[in-house]
Order: sequence, then C-alpha cells, then structure tokens
Amino acid sequence: MALGIASLEQEYRSRMLDLRGGLNNSLVDEMIADNELSDVRNLLPDIHQSGVLIKREGIVKKSSQMSEAISSVFCGKNADYFTTLTTIRSLSGTSLDASLTSKTAPDWASFDDASLGMLDVFVNGAEERRTTDGSSWADVGGSPPNFKYISSYNRFLFGGGHDTGHLRWSAVENSASWPAINEIIVNDDITGLVWYGRSLIMFCENSFHHITGTDENGMSITHSNTEVGCASHRSIVVTPFGLFWWSNRGMIWSPDGFKVSNPMLSVIPQTYASLKESRFSLVHGIFNPRLNCVSMWVTTSSASTEDMRIDYFPEEINSQRQGGSSRYGSFWLSNGDGAEMAASGIVTESGEDVIYVGGTGSAPYLYTQTGENDDGTTILAYLETKRETAQMGEDVTKRIKNIDLLFILSGASSLSYGIYVDDGMDIEQSWDFTLTPIGSFILDVSALDSAVLGSGKGPGRQRVGYNRKWRKLKHRLFDSTAFQTRFRGIINTGKVIHG
Repeated sequence: MALGIASLEQEYRSRMLDLRGGLNNSLVDEMIADNELSDVRNLLPDIHQSGVLIKREGIVKKSSQMSEAISSVFCGKNADYFTTLTTIRSLSGTSLDASLTSKTAPDWASFDDASLGMLDVFVNGAEERRTTDGSSWADVGGSPPNFKYISSYNRFLFGGGHDTGHLRWSAVENSASWPAINEIIVNDDITGLVWYGRSLIMFCENSFHHITGTDENGMSITHSNTEVGCASHRSIVVTPFGLFWWSNRGMIWSPDGFKVSNPMLSVIPQTYASLKESRFSLVHGIFNPRLNCVSMWVTTSSASTEDMRIDYFPEEINSQRQGGSSRYGSFWLSNGDGAEMAASGIVTESGEDVIYVGGTGSAPYLYTQTGENDDGTTILAYLETKRETAQMGEDVTKRIKNIDLLFILSGASSLSYGIYVDDGMDIEQSWDFTLTPIGSFILDVSALDSAVLGSGKGPGRQRVGYNRKWRKLKHRLFDSTAFQTRFRGIINTGKVIHG
C-alpha cells in the first residue's frame, strides 16, 4: 500500500537521520520503525548527539595475567576487589586471600558490625570471609552456614543458598552471631539477595519475595511475586529506573520492585532464542551511569563462555514505534574480544564510576572498559536498517540517484556500504571507502588552551551513485576502523519511474 502519492519523474528524498531506535527482530525488516535496525553489532546510541550512533568502548588491561577464570568484581567499603576461582585480589592483581574453594559465582556485601567496624564480606557456598582493612582476611565468626548469597539490610546481615528456601540473618549489628530462630523458609530455591527500597528482596528460581522489618525478631514476607524468578544473582542490577535481573525467560525489568515486564521478549525475541539456557546462571550485569544503560553479558548457543553483551537503554522511548511496545527502550548487541567476559562490576575511583570486566579462559586479565579497541584489536561494527520504501510504498518503482552516508569521524576510517534491493536477502552491490575528517572547528578539548580548535573529530560524507530501479531498499554499513566513528545517517535521493 502506498504511503504517499507518487507520479512519474517526481523527485524523492528518503532521510534516515535518526538510527537510535535500536535492534528490533520481533518483526520482519519492512515493519520495524524507521529509526530501528534489523541487525546491529558493537554500536550504541550517542546520548550526547541526537540520532547519532557510536562504536562501543573497548577494553584496556588493568591487572597482571591470571591463571584461572575471573569470577567477580566488587566495590567495597574498605577496598576494591576482584576474584578468581580460588583467590581474592586487589584490582592490580595482588593476591589478598588464596585459600578459597574453586567457585564460579561468589557474592559480596558490606556490613557495619558494632564490634568490628565496617566489613567487606565474601561468600561462595564453601567459605565466608571478611576484612576490616581490605587486605587482612578472616573467617566470618559465629559459624554461619555456607551461604552462596549475602546482603546487608537495615542493621542485619542476611544469607541464603545454603539450604533450599532457607533465609538466615545475623543478630543486630553482629556478624558473628547467627541465632537459629532468625530464619524464613519458602518453597523455592533462593538464587539471590538485594536491598532495594524499604525491603530486602529475596530472589528464587521461580519467584521473588520482599522481606521487611527493623527488629531482629520482626522480619516477615510482605510481598511475593510468583510470575518470574531469577537465574543469576550476578545479574541483579539496581538502577535509577528500578531493578533489572536475568530470569529463565531473559531480562526482567521491575520499575518499583513489584510490577515486572520483559521488554526483551517484546523487542528482540530472536536474540533470546539464540542464547544458551544452560549458562543463564552465569549471566552478569551492571548499570552504566555514564550512558544510563544496563549491560548483561550472556552466552550464545554456539559458545561456551559469555560472548555477547546486551545493552538496554530504558530511557530511549521510541516515538516512532507503534502500539504498546513503544514504551520499551532500545536494545544493542556487542560481541568480540571486549564482550567475552566472565565477570563485571562498577568501581568508584576519585569520584568517577569505572567499569571493570574480567576475561574468560585459563589466562585472563582484568580490564577497564575504555578506549577505541579491544586490547589492541580493532572493533568491527555494523548496522542494517529497515527495508525502506522512501515513504511511497512498495508498489512505487523508483530509481536511485545518490545515496549520502553521513559520519562524524575521529580519524581516517575504513568503511563499507552495501544495499539489499527489493526482497533480496543478499547484498546486491557494495562499496569500500576510506574517509577522513573534513572542515572542522569542532572543539574536542576540555579547556581552550589545551589544544587547537579543529583538532580531533570532524564530519565526513560519502556519496554513492547507483543507477538501479527499486521498490524497497535496505542499507548496511560496516566499520573496520580503529576509531570510535559516529554514524550520523543515510540520505537516499532519486526519481519515481512508475507510480
């Protein structure tokens, strides 16, 4: 059906100047919104420039090389830590405690003990360790159970995972006292704990429950939700937008800790179907405060480690999307060296939130998430648009005259552009080109006296001519540059040859 009236020799111009609607594979590529993408890798919306996409940040080595997988990153009250299967370490890689039993998914909490002071507490289902200075470690006193999950709440330390459905808590402000009466039991296996709002939320395999109270003997379940559970405690992320976690049905969002939704199944169900469910218990996530997005590291069906990162921007409400799904934000997928990560965490350094990620395999490093490449390896990024009709409908035959590709460049960029014509599933024609910044006067410095105007980034444009009749057109851009190129948009111009 035509979307507009077309006549012979009428000139048309199709503008795709907002590409930040994110991935949508819930519909065929003709039916997604104009600013959504039918496929995308290693790109994110540039929240500082309308409609612009930018290649994701890379990774830079922070620690010395480890000899076993990295299993957690924690921003403590006494220091900051990461763990391997058998050690607790400082962020530089120095071993602080090498007496742990090999476990893949430990948990952490900080707790104010009346006698000992502020504690950083580690559990893994076999050991419970604590430190008051960030370097000397001892067993948590009072012989607590072998907790897998731990959280502070009000003036108490809570633990779970040691026995199916059993939640225990300490005496008030006393990590070394665990009265047997301090217990709640539910008929579901506990999979994680988090303090959120006025309650401790106890996640289970198939449910979650609010534990509320201020008195040692006054804890009770004040709300239960049996619609959905949690598959991985390391995926539980507290954000300004609510709670996020990974379930056996993908990523769950609860804006208030009570109501739940599953935007992933509404917008990217094909991505969910491509994941390996047997590794859902190892999904880990963070909230990136600089980008206002939630990142989850997951495993695809053909891999054995977390080889894909799903970034979700809850604020990116898509005005171009129709129906109830318009309230959902945008999804972006990343892969490559920088996405193959076994652990992640946010650490505050000099007032700045720094993202740390731990590599997989038998010889990994701890990395910071920054830079333009993955430890020296170029990040390959691409996008594919919807199958567009220039707002005239697929019954109108048109002829391409020019296609303009718009960029903001940070250096010479090696790019490729290709087109799918009509219902074709293969690229019909492609072009390779190298762009350099042109005409600039873009201030890329924090102070006027630290560099000259015009240095750094600048706009770039590539014009492609292709004398081809078409009814539907789909665009593909591929970036093999070593820089964080920004994609500004695509303009397609030509004439109608049959209306």
